[in-house]
Amino acid sequence: MTPRKIAIIFNPVGGSAKKGTVEAVRRAFTGCAVGLCPTTAEPGSATKLAAAAVGDGCDLIVAFGGDGTACQVAEALVGTAVAMAVFPGGTGNLFARSFYAVPTPQQFVHMIASGTPQPIDMIELKFQDITGKDHNRLFMVGLGLGKVSDAISDASPVFKRLLGKLAYVIRVTLACFTPGARRFTFQAQGLDAHEQEAAAVFVLNVAPPTMSMISRGVNASDGLMDIAVFSGANVIQLATSAACLAFGCPERSRHYRRMRTQAVTIRSEVPVRPNIDGDPAEATREVHMRVLRGAVNIVLSC
Repeated sequence: MTPRKIAIIFNPVGGSAKKGTVEAVRRAFTGCAVGLCPTTAEPGSATKLAAAAVGDGCDLIVAFGGDGTACQVAEALVGTAVAMAVFPGGTGNLFARSFYAVPTPQQFVHMIASGTPQPIDMIELKFQDITGKDHNRLFMVGLGLGKVSDAISDASPVFKRLLGKLAYVIRVTLACFTPGARRFTFQAQGLDAHEQEAAAVFVLNVAPPTMSMISRGVNASDGLMDIAVFSGANVIQLATSAACLAFGCPERSRHYRRMRTQAVTIRSEVPVRPNIDGDPAEATREVHMRVLRGAVNIVLSC
């Protein structure tokens, strides 16, 4: 790919931004115009910046940040011919690490120059919060429901900056001691509806190597989403599931279930807050999701 005009949309408080890596990536691009666009605290800032960059004639948008930044940029590019690439500059970076390790700026630019944009699925999420307001979101990595998932989305930005992924590990470990299982109803396309108590529910579009055992074979190019349900009601049951995950056989745990579908509706007996690509959303009792196949074009490898 030989882009002529590039916009680098970056989170100035992200994990790598403080190290000057953004400027290093900008300098690594040669023979084209490159603009730096910092996000703000305004909700959807990266989406607005990406849409403005498309209108300004950019033919490549680089999302420099974590999964939230990457998802917001992708949301602006749905339905356009403009490609994007993701430089892992946040804390989790789950989308980028599903496809490659953290590159140097030079390796990243080489990947773009030698690569071809690939159509990648996104998942459309619709729900009504407990105040009656409708919401429509897109995500690329995953959605979580339940107390264990809340531990991820509620991690302090300060601790994430200081401790990195360890901040997630600590919070999830503490949550597992009092998982607070809730009753969910699942109505997946092509499958019978069923009810189940669960401490955590994960709806995945992709999974990085460290999480691949949660749902083996999940990928963002098959038009399907994977739903992994952990029904453990206490720390011992969750530990059993975790042990099976560690040995690569989650299906051996009776507290684990996986579904693969194009669309699903999940209802909760009590309000829950969806964790969307690591960020918390408004509380709701029901979420509807469907796969948008090949929604955005992303350079993922050489």
